[in-house]
Amino acid sequence: MFPHLTATSGRRQGSCFDAFQSTSLSLDAPDVGNTYSSWVWPYFMQQEKGARAVADAWDATCKTCHADADRDPKKIRIVHTSDYDGDGNTTEPLAAEIDGLAAKVLAAMQAVAPLCYDGNTYPYFFKDTNGDKQCAATETVSSNGFTAFTPALMKASFNYQLSRKEPGAWAHNFDYMAQLLYDGIADLGGSVTGLTRP
Repeated sequence: MFPHLTATSGRRQGSCFDAFQSTSLSLDAPDVGNTYSSWVWPYFMQQEKGARAVADAWDATCKTCHADADRDPKKIRIVHTSDYDGDGNTTEPLAAEIDGLAAKVLAAMQAVAPLCYDGNTYPYFFKDTNGDKQCAATETVSSNGFTAFTPALMKASFNYQLSRKEPGAWAHNFDYMAQLLYDGIADLGGSVTGLTRP
């Protein structure tokens, strides 16, 4: 089970989440909902008084389980010690593991279909008319949107897009995101040799 949660009551009292949320500084933070991992650390570290409060919270609560991170939440890997994306690096941030798996999903998609991806232009997946696996400006027009989706391509494209548009996936639920990407590679017939499915 995720160490910050309990089966019956949700968030565990005394967790890192509580440590950051309990600082009075959170009242001054931008109102962006409950997704603390994407803004709490950078926001607080930019504030003089916030930097001290975060350091105190880290030392008092988070350091117990996350000493490996040296006050950088992106370095937390305490229960994820494997090389998931097959690049041989077991110390890179979990976000890099997600990025590595995502790159392999896109490569598996491009091995079975002539498509390219542009995360800034709807509908995101386009016909790769020049075969270079990159979206050129002439290809990223709605009339050139890729539509020849098989069931496996549709699942893989959804999960790939989710991994690109949820920058906190490494923190919110790394295991689930990594499983989606791993399974997408396997469903498309791509090689999962050297990869680890959490």
